[in-house]
Amino acid sequence: CIFEPNDSEIGFHKISQLFILCASMFYLLLGIWGMKIIFEKLNIHPLLAALSMCMTLFGSNLLTYATYDIAYSHVYSFFALVYFIYFTLQFKTHLNRSSALKMGLFFGLLVIIRPLNGISIAMLPLILGFKPLINLLNKALLPKILLAFLGVAIMLSIQSLLWFWQTNSWYVYPYGEEQLKLQNPQLYELVFGFNCGWAIYSPLPFLSLVAAILFLILRKDYWKATWSILFSLAILYLLSSWYYLHYGCTVGCRPITEFYGPLFILFAYSANFYFNKQGIKLIIIGLGSLGIYYNQLVHKQFFENIINWCEMDKKRFQMVFLKTHEAYKYATSPFWDFSRFDSSPIQKTLNLQKKLAIDSDKTIDQLRIELPELALNDSVLLFNLTIKGRMKDKINDSYLRILIHDGDEYIELLNLLLLRKMTAFDKEETFVYQFHVAKAMHKPLLNISLESVENQASTFLTLEKLEIKRVKL
Repeated sequence: CIFEPNDSEIGFHKISQLFILCASMFYLLLGIWGMKIIFEKLNIHPLLAALSMCMTLFGSNLLTYATYDIAYSHVYSFFALVYFIYFTLQFKTHLNRSSALKMGLFFGLLVIIRPLNGISIAMLPLILGFKPLINLLNKALLPKILLAFLGVAIMLSIQSLLWFWQTNSWYVYPYGEEQLKLQNPQLYELVFGFNCGWAIYSPLPFLSLVAAILFLILRKDYWKATWSILFSLAILYLLSSWYYLHYGCTVGCRPITEFYGPLFILFAYSANFYFNKQGIKLIIIGLGSLGIYYNQLVHKQFFENIINWCEMDKKRFQMVFLKTHEAYKYATSPFWDFSRFDSSPIQKTLNLQKKLAIDSDKTIDQLRIELPELALNDSVLLFNLTIKGRMKDKINDSYLRILIHDGDEYIELLNLLLLRKMTAFDKEETFVYQFHVAKAMHKPLLNISLESVENQASTFLTLEKLEIKRVKL
């Protein structure tokens, strides 16, 4: 919460936030437990079952939406979808009223959590098989099928009753002008786009789906492989047709999160036949572990603002690929726009002519700049630092570290990755780096160092001029 709540603002209190977190974690763990039961029911190898659950939890962005962005519905859809599969399998085995009703209730719950989840009904041929599915249509089973429909109706009525109570209408479209644009899907961008592409930021689930289909083909289970492809494409098609493809600022591809339960269940089911082969087992464990590691590293980048949650592209992604050093923090975020202060008067100008240089022999160079005393003021200090420099290497990870003090008081630390300002190599360039300090300063002191992440870059800079302005942001 970014403001102090009052008693009327229910949901913003810390205790409310804590209970929302507890709820999301509860349903996450309940969903994982449901996967465990399904794996036992399908006689999945215990090691493969454990690996699949670990990949679900730690190899995807599901955990983020259960622990950080907890207000989203994805973890609840994940839970409901897993138990819909479980009770469908139970109904397939027992054909009793209890499992039919529970199957219907959980499908209805899926739909009221997120209407697009209704496409999950297309999983029935995969779970039940085509022939058993057709056999369900006989008269003897009709009462149980009707009971499943009753379960769906009961759940859907909850939402309709709430709408009627609140608006006097049985149906409300809560998204306003936001809608699916089925005639304009952006399937490639959803899966392979560098902004929030599924295969780019969560490759383990994507590769697990591809592997599951390949295993089904190797087992000559062609109809399940075909149906898995068609069902997966249908989901991706619908998700890529939403009017705003990126679904807001997200950690990876957010809308596909709830489908990780059936995805990894399918993976474990299809890989189980080959898992006893030592070579296949080692490959699956190795690639699964590597995928989990990559996912954790990418999430570290997200949460340390190395990867921008909203505005990524290929160039930015390549610049920070697998980078975790603090020099890359905010490296993919746009610079502050101070152009509206171009006409503001300059309070102080210093002709610096200070040189900094690093290469393979000298890996750090630093200097200290004591600025003239400034009158205390409640305005913000804006610094315009003019720099002339040259980078000799095409692969250059050099950066400026600027430590700002007011006398003995620490104020702020800034890192400037020079690749963001210097585009040519072995050619001299001049640029202006603008930064601000959002508080009054009386005795500004800048400790500036030129460093390299890998201690190998060759970079030569001259800090030519520093202008100081007082502005109101």
